[in-house]
Amino acid sequence: MFKVTKPTAPVGTIILKSLWYGFIAGMISGMVKIGWEVIFPPRTIERNATNPPQTLLEQFGMTSEQTHSFVMFGDQKVFYVALIIHFAFSIVCAMVYLFAAQYLPITSLWQGAAFGLVVWVFFHLILMPAMGTVPAAWNQPWEEHFSELFGHAVWGWAIAACGFFLAQKDRSKTLVNL
Repeated sequence: MFKVTKPTAPVGTIILKSLWYGFIAGMISGMVKIGWEVIFPPRTIERNATNPPQTLLEQFGMTSEQTHSFVMFGDQKVFYVALIIHFAFSIVCAMVYLFAAQYLPITSLWQGAAFGLVVWVFFHLILMPAMGTVPAAWNQPWEEHFSELFGHAVWGWAIAACGFFLAQKDRSKTLVNL
């Protein structure tokens, strides 16, 4: 079912490529996920007044004033602290995906969509509810589950697509299992 090519590049080189390509794939896939959430907003207006990244930072000791810091773009508030967390999470996940795919081919199941679904289940249904960052899964509205389930599948696919494109254009062929 999965074709595995043993990587020939040194592990250090694979790590560096995973970090660099992961940064790029994480930024692009983070934009994809934000775009998805514009079309299918995952939270109610009330729950989004303090979104999960802001809530998490407040749980770690930041003030509401800090987590709700914004800049103006045109006449719109851009909450940059939440965006930093959003993109940092996406970048780290992309780096993990690209590295793990070199050694665990199941990582790239459904061209990355399964990875996105695993991330959704772990963070949105298990970890964040356990921490009190978001309500328990059974107390979240179906619209949130719909948006997050499909949004994470598309996000995972975007990571894989970016990583695949970058790896294919790389003449050194460092990342071979995407």
